[in-house]
Amino acid sequence: MNFELYDYVDAQDRNLFAQWTQGLEKPQRAKLNARLDLLQQQGDGLLPEMLTGSPTPGILKLRCRGNVQLRPLLCKGPIDVDQEYTLLIGAIERSRKFDPAKADQTAAERKNAVLAAPTRRRCPHERIA
Repeated sequence: MNFELYDYVDAQDRNLFAQWTQGLEKPQRAKLNARLDLLQQQGDGLLPEMLTGSPTPGILKLRCRGNVQLRPLLCKGPIDVDQEYTLLIGAIERSRKFDPAKADQTAAERKNAVLAAPTRRRCPHERIA
């Protein structure tokens, strides 16, 4: 079963997840894309090793190990929780803390924005090679 992936879009129609991904180095983007491919194919099957909870309820983090610990934050759905994931914010983890700070809280706010306006606040995932 394949899952649909979506990216959060801000009020100015900017795909912030794609912008974050573009700022990564090529090897980091390759690892991220490999994890996103697995997420699209397996969804919750990645729990608990690659896909884990965060300190904020309803927000998940995707683990991408390497020299830089990528931790994109996402949620199931939130429109169709059985068929999709929405990538809410790109983050890294250092010493068990998110960079940017409080990224999980920002992700929760973005999830609520998507719930309030799903057609305006997200778009199909944009893959950055």
